[in-house]
Amino acid sequence: MSEKSPEEGTSNGSPDSAAVLQSMTLLATLSTAEEVRESVAERRAGRDPAAQTPSDLATARLLEARKTLLELLMQLVLGRVPLERDEEGKLAHAVRHFDLLMKLRRAERLVKTMHQNLLSLYPEVSESLLEEAREVHQEIRALLDVESAEDENISALPDLLERGISFAVWTRHEV
Repeated sequence: MSEKSPEEGTSNGSPDSAAVLQSMTLLATLSTAEEVRESVAERRAGRDPAAQTPSDLATARLLEARKTLLELLMQLVLGRVPLERDEEGKLAHAVRHFDLLMKLRRAERLVKTMHQNLLSLYPEVSESLLEEAREVHQEIRALLDVESAEDENISALPDLLERGISFAVWTRHEV
């Protein structure tokens, strides 16, 4: 009996759930490895994330992170398009849930980076914007904790997406 490659899927044309889960595990591992690689590269370049960043560099990093965050949040908004639960199988639901978690984790890292760079720009930026960055970061962390518990009823996500988009727009106006 020959083994099927993950691309072949099952005999009925649907993807093999073990192969999909293996792919999601690999993607999560690669995402974590990229975070570590970036952190090590920053440290080797002599940049301490907790240290004060020069204003021009902080502004450039902030604008790039804001742009990426806004794109990511819009992807999450579009991903909230209602689906008929009967049409979505367990595997498809697991993949959508995994995608949501990966995007929320990336958004959390971006907001943390933005907060650090806003601190470098203080007092050129308002204290209320700094506080908003901290609160948005905390809300994402709290939602990730709920998400990790596989809670199906995530009522806080739409409010978080709206607040995150507002934060990104506010950052654009102050920086």
